[in-house]
Amino acid sequence: MSDIDTAPGRIALRLPRERELRLWAGVVLFVFVTTHLLNHALGIFGVGVLEAVQAWRIWVWQSPVGTGLLYGAFLVHALLALKRLTTRRISRMPLEDLIQIALGLAIPYFLIGHVLGTRITAYYGYSESYTEVLARIWQGDQIKQILLLLCAWTHGCIGIGQTLRSRKFYARWRDPLILSTGMLPTLALAGFFAAGREIAAMGYTPAPLKVNDTIALLTLGQRLSLGFAGLLALVALVMFLRVLLRLRSGSITIRYVGHGTFKIPRGTTVLEASRANAIPHPAQCGGRGRCSTCRVAITSDPTAMPAPHIAERAMLERISAPGNVRLACQLRPDHDLSVQILLPIVPTGMRGRSGDDLYRWGAEREITALFVDIRAFNSMTRLQVPYDIVLLMNRFVQEMTQAAEAHGGRVDAFAADGLIAIFGLDDDKGQGAYNAVRAAQDMLKSVEELNTEFGAALAMPLRVGIGIHSGSAIIARVGDAQRGMRLVALGETVTIAGRLEAATKDHLTDCLISEEAVQRSGLSLRRQNGKNLHIVGRDKPIALYTLDEATVPAE
Repeated sequence: MSDIDTAPGRIALRLPRERELRLWAGVVLFVFVTTHLLNHALGIFGVGVLEAVQAWRIWVWQSPVGTGLLYGAFLVHALLALKRLTTRRISRMPLEDLIQIALGLAIPYFLIGHVLGTRITAYYGYSESYTEVLARIWQGDQIKQILLLLCAWTHGCIGIGQTLRSRKFYARWRDPLILSTGMLPTLALAGFFAAGREIAAMGYTPAPLKVNDTIALLTLGQRLSLGFAGLLALVALVMFLRVLLRLRSGSITIRYVGHGTFKIPRGTTVLEASRANAIPHPAQCGGRGRCSTCRVAITSDPTAMPAPHIAERAMLERISAPGNVRLACQLRPDHDLSVQILLPIVPTGMRGRSGDDLYRWGAEREITALFVDIRAFNSMTRLQVPYDIVLLMNRFVQEMTQAAEAHGGRVDAFAADGLIAIFGLDDDKGQGAYNAVRAAQDMLKSVEELNTEFGAALAMPLRVGIGIHSGSAIIARVGDAQRGMRLVALGETVTIAGRLEAATKDHLTDCLISEEAVQRSGLSLRRQNGKNLHIVGRDKPIALYTLDEATVPAE
């Protein structure tokens, strides 16, 4: 399906799924490389294990389906990557992108020799067993094989990382993923050397290649190398011609609010213009349109700009962007314009390994929010002496915080007579909802104990209301460096949890749980009296469950 991108006096036909096609082709290649490295890593246990696993891997990837998928993915990914390269500006490109491009161009150079020594020799009747191939490699091509391994793996990890870093689950799995990206090639190299030394110790000699076969392989290798060099020359020529066309098409003026005015060639993206002029501009996904961190507000006439294509339009709709907001990495202005960068760039010092740093500029997560509040607190403050109130509140906050943290929750914010806790940041969303219900149980037990402890000093029994709701929220660190930063949850999920807590008074219960939280928790519940909560702006009312209606299994 194509998307028609309209602009004044022009209609451009785009392929909106080109980016996704290139991505999924890359994923197929990355899976192939991963299985190849896993096979290498098993060389630690001996050549026999390598051969056994190699048989399974060949059965998968050299089957008609596997072969077609692998070669098709390589062809699609390579051609689309080269096509994208011809449209990019190399100047001021992020170092990560330059490394990925350089590695991607190096892979075919090393791959030609590897393919000739494995798959092509098999067509000439030579064995393709692991022992035979590894023995040939061990005679003089170790360095090229190691470089091919490292280039392919690093290139793939950069691409996968750029894709995943804007996904919701990435914050939770980032550290294990980073660890695996270093461990797998290390183990593969260890297995490669262990198996190679074992073969050398065995005195195994690979079958010598016939003279005619050797000449044919060398000739084919030279032709493939020349063909690849010619393809690179063609890409460079296209890039040069595009630069000339840009220069001939004239320039436009772009004014950055707070950064000045610059001349840029017509057809340059706003993000490329920012990089070319050293203007700080965030782009979490690397300028691929997979996130919205590079978005800008057009402060001049937004209708004079080309209409967004389908990928950009989908992202703008997802963030409910107004009509004058565009993605800088996708917008190629053909008229003078004025823009304002909407998000600050993340300082290098904030890109640490700490989990909280992942939320420095906000991230959307699926969480469960718990809101607990003391009933009739204002009446208590009028009836109690200040010392008793302060002592009670300190004990209350301590007990509620301990109950939340004991079940994996994090206290979000304190109010005068209550607090908000969030669950599910470090667990799956179902476990977070379950833990919130368990924490609510412990909170109610703690309230009973506080009534026993402070009973003689209280003019009225201590009562609380608890609301629990699950949904999407923005998790961010809010505050300043001098006064401290606090991790908070923002959005409708927290608001609804507060509404549920307020509704406990009307429904004469201590805790109300939304149906969303119940479904995620996996608890066995039954509703009573068809309790619902109507909230303005929501199409459907929220079905309610009280804590005494939940069958919570023991730990």
